[in-house]
Amino acid sequence: MYKKETGSIQSDLVTLNQMCEVTNLGSSTVRRLASEAAAVRKIGKSYRINRRIFLDYIEKIYG
Repeated sequence: MYKKETGSIQSDLVTLNQMCEVTNLGSSTVRRLASEAAAVRKIGKSYRINRRIFLDYIEKIYG
């Protein structure tokens, strides 16, 4: 089956699945932490996470 490339994980706004791959965390945990970090960006029906804000928040809290 053909799988569409979803873009670079290095971009500022990434999908939930991409962030799960980057952090090796589950989707529920990523959603909760992204909300706490105020890193969620909703564009229409699209749910995106600001990668820099999210990873900085993780480092600040758990680093």
